[in-house]
Amino acid sequence: MMTDIGEQAAVEVQPKIEQCESPNGIRVDFTQATVNLAQGLLEVYRPPLEQVKKELIELTNKQETLIGHMHGENAKLCQVQENLDINEMFTTIKIYQAKLANIKKDMTSVHERTNKLKKRATRFQQIREKEVLLKEQREQEISREHELIGKSSGS
Repeated sequence: MMTDIGEQAAVEVQPKIEQCESPNGIRVDFTQATVNLAQGLLEVYRPPLEQVKKELIELTNKQETLIGHMHGENAKLCQVQENLDINEMFTTIKIYQAKLANIKKDMTSVHERTNKLKKRATRFQQIREKEVLLKEQREQEISREHELIGKSSGS
C-alpha cells in the first residue's frame, strides 16, 4: 500500500523512468521496453499459471465429485442405521412371538387339564350319586326287610 507521499513520488518518477538519457547522451524510450518486458514475463509465467488454473479446476471438480459421493455414503449410513433399528424391531417381534407361542401352549395345556378335571369331577359326582342312590336303596331294602320281619314276627 502506498501512502499519499509515495503516490506523489511515483507520479513524479514515472515520466522520468519512461524517458531517460544514458551517460552517452542517447535518449532511451523505456515504454516499449516495459511493454516488451511485461509481455515476456507474461509469456514466461502464463503457461504455468494456466496449468495451475486447469489443475485447480480439475481439483475443484474432483472435490465436488467426492462431496457428492460422501453425501451418498452418508445417506447409505443413515439407511443402515434405520435398518439396524428395523432389525432390532424384528428381533423384538421374534421374541414376543415366541413368548406368545409359549402362552398359547400354556393356555392349551391349562384348558386340557381343566377339561380333564371337569370330566373327573363329573365322574366322581356320578359315582357319589350312585353311592347315595345305592345307600338309599339298601336302606329301603333294610327297612322293608325290617317291616317284613316285624310283620312276620307279629303274625
